[in-house]
Amino acid sequence: MISSRYPLLLACFVTLSAAAQDARERSDLSLMQRQITVIEQLADRARISQVDVETSRYYFDYPRFVADLERMRRGISKYLSPSRAQPADLVELTADYHAEAPHSSPLR
Repeated sequence: MISSRYPLLLACFVTLSAAAQDARERSDLSLMQRQITVIEQLADRARISQVDVETSRYYFDYPRFVADLERMRRGISKYLSPSRAQPADLVELTADYHAEAPHSSPLR
């Protein structure tokens, strides 16, 4: 009779451990969302202080970067609070933020 309690006790520990792991993951993902917000603010500040884009041949593509950050934020939000079964957004991040100014021409 005593041995029948151990499997139940083990099941309780496994369940509690999984719940703690889930809570830790949710906490970490929420932190990541807050950090994305800070990165967006830093990107906006850098964009504002950007040196004369019209005369530069290359520039950092802030709108594309911010769009990728937003895609990451939406992906985390969908994971944290999933809706009904929806197809996943399989579009990859751009990850290329080095752009050439449209008015520049290659040196000859």
